[in-house]
Amino acid sequence: MQELSEKEIIIARHAAEGMTAQEIAEAMFLSPETIKWYRKRMLRKADARNFAELIARLKDDGII
Repeated sequence: MQELSEKEIIIARHAAEGMTAQEIAEAMFLSPETIKWYRKRMLRKADARNFAELIARLKDDGII
């Protein structure tokens, strides 16, 4: 897995807490579309099939 940026890790932590893209966007003062873009980028970096798989990997690796 390619290294995730600090912002990507923050987004993953929020998602792991059950926050929606809209809620994450509001918390980070970004647009929901920007959050969706980051999520897609994270999936490519991790070669994950879906965001749940990515979150599980990050938890297993102790990143979040």
